[in-house]
Amino acid sequence: MSVMNYFDYSATTPLSMSVNQLMQEVETSYFANINAKHDFGVRSKAFVQSYIDTMAKTLSIPVSSLIFTSGATESNNMILFGLAKSYPHKKHILTTSLEHHSMISPCGELQRQGYEIEFIPYTQGQLDLIALKNMIREDTLCVSVIAVESETGLLHPLKSIKAICDERQVPLHSDMTQAIGKIKVDFKDVTYASFSSHKIYGPKGIGACVLLKEDIKPLIYGGRSLSKLRAGTPPNALIVGFAQSCIEAIQNLEQRIHDVEQLRKYFVNECASIQQLHVNRPKNGVPHILNISLVKCDRHEVVRLLSLEHCYVSASSACSGQENVSKAVLTITQNMDYATSSIRISLSHLTTKDEITSLIKALKKVTL
Repeated sequence: MSVMNYFDYSATTPLSMSVNQLMQEVETSYFANINAKHDFGVRSKAFVQSYIDTMAKTLSIPVSSLIFTSGATESNNMILFGLAKSYPHKKHILTTSLEHHSMISPCGELQRQGYEIEFIPYTQGQLDLIALKNMIREDTLCVSVIAVESETGLLHPLKSIKAICDERQVPLHSDMTQAIGKIKVDFKDVTYASFSSHKIYGPKGIGACVLLKEDIKPLIYGGRSLSKLRAGTPPNALIVGFAQSCIEAIQNLEQRIHDVEQLRKYFVNECASIQQLHVNRPKNGVPHILNISLVKCDRHEVVRLLSLEHCYVSASSACSGQENVSKAVLTITQNMDYATSSIRISLSHLTTKDEITSLIKALKKVTL
C-alpha cells in the first residue's frame, strides 16, 4: 500500500483496532437475536446491554433516552419528522444555514409540505441570539442548531441557545456529529441530539438519537426492538462497536484534544511562509477542523493535486458535493475570495507530525 497522509477525519474515521476485535467477538459469540427467549439470546442481550449501559453512563444520559439508528442522517430525520407528526399544528422551524445536508434536506421536504423554515442570522461570524429570541413564535415546532459546523469547526453556544428555548418553551435539537469525541458535551444543553459512530472510530451504519424528552412519534414500525420508537432487529456487533468507540472517545478526550491542538499549532506555524495561505479560524471552534484558503486557487483542483501527492483533504463536507462557495467560510470571514478557495484539513489524535510535514510540502508544491 502506498503512503497515505489522511486529513479527512471529519468525513469518516478508521475503525479502532479494539472496536474491530470486540465486534468480531460479538459476531462469533453473542450474535443471537437479543429478543429471543432461549439462553443464547438472553446471554447475547446481557452482553449487548452491558455496553449500552456503559455508553449511557459515559455520556451522562439515561439509558432510556438512547435510541440507536442507522446514523445521524436517520436520527435527524427521525427527530424532525417525529416532532412534526406529534405536533401537526406547529408549522414553523428555526435552524441555521450551516446545518449538515441531513438537516437541510428534511427541512426542505417539510417546506414543500407547507412548513415555514427560517434561518437564524449570523453577526460577525456568530449566531445572533437576540434575533433567535425574537424569531421564536407560538407555532415554532423546534429550534435546530448544529453543535459544531463541519467545514470550519465553528462551535455554537448551545447552553445559551437552550436558555432562550426554555424561556419560550420550544425544544432544541442539535446535530452533535462533529462534537462527540472532540469537545466535552453536556446533553443538558439540548432537548434532542443526534450523532454517528463512524466519526469516532466506530463502525459505519449506526448512530443514535438522544431524546431527553420522549414526545416524538416513530418513523419506522415493525417488530420488537430495543425501543418502541425504532423497530428492527438490533445489530449486536454495530451497537457494541459504537458503544465501545464512544466510551474510548470520552475516556481519552482530554489527551486527544491536547494532541490535536499541538498538531494544529505545528501546522499553522510551519506553513506561515506560504503567502497565499489564509487560516479561516472562527472565534470559537474545535481544534480538529482546520480550514484554510489558498487565495485565487480552485479548491477542487487543489484537492485533486494534493491527492496526487498522497495527501487527502476535502473542499467541503463530504455530503455537500462540488459547491463552489463555502457558506461556512463566507459566514465567518465575510470574504468571497476565502470562501471560493477554501479546503478543510481535519486532524486526529492519529495524525503525526511527519504527515503534517508531508502536507505542507505538498501545499507548497501546488501553490508554486
